[in-house]
Amino acid sequence: MDRSKYFARIAEYKLLAKKEVGQNFLIDSEVASRIVSLLDIQPTDKVLEIGCGAGSLSYFLAEREGEADLIDIDEGLLAKLKEDFAACGHLHIQQGNAMKYDYRPYTKIVGNLPYYITSGIIERALLLGENCSKFVFMVQKEAADRLLAKPNTKDYSPLAILIRLLTVPRLEFKVARTCFAPAPHVDSAVISLAKSKTNRQSVLKAYKLASICFQKRRKTLMNNLESVVKDKTKLQQTLIKNGISLTARAEQLTPEQYLSLTEEEILVE
Repeated sequence: MDRSKYFARIAEYKLLAKKEVGQNFLIDSEVASRIVSLLDIQPTDKVLEIGCGAGSLSYFLAEREGEADLIDIDEGLLAKLKEDFAACGHLHIQQGNAMKYDYRPYTKIVGNLPYYITSGIIERALLLGENCSKFVFMVQKEAADRLLAKPNTKDYSPLAILIRLLTVPRLEFKVARTCFAPAPHVDSAVISLAKSKTNRQSVLKAYKLASICFQKRRKTLMNNLESVVKDKTKLQQTLIKNGISLTARAEQLTPEQYLSLTEEEILVE
């Protein structure tokens, strides 16, 4: 299948793009190739592509060994891909909703994610994809900034904490809006999340704790945690023991501090 002709055909699909589901088709074959290369797919891998669309990433998945499931909610585009890759027995193209999908069977996950549900998809993939060693996602640049946010910034969040504890995150490269058809209003970025060696169960506890602490962002940790820890004195002692100010707010704690707090019985009841 000729690469230039294939991507020229994808460009023609811009007239069929559905704004309501955030469809912008990647038409730069070099960008698509780099994204798939980041997965480092091995013959034993089981890969999932989220939102296969018109087939930009799928084209390069077809060249790799290893089983791959390609999902999308657009029946018309799925029909196109089934025709395009009819001879590729290792690609399995099916309709699927990324917000309801089971990520547990996969060892590598990749996708060009729609802006309006980027965080929801990544959260679900991380929480359910316990067998996944690497995630590679293309997201809008502003979304990448939020996902990779650090403490003491306005974008710092429980999801950013989950990402930093559960994986080793990297901003791989930026992608200009001109690489898409139709062109979106903002640029995009590709991020990779490689599974870390941190204890998964401890990380999930830390994520739950952070979610409680961020419920009322302007309030202190003390105020947010009093709803789940009835003994105020023990709560104060626990924070002091872990080097945390009694006036600290959720965004001031590092991911590692949230992880250390999960070792305190008073906070994991």
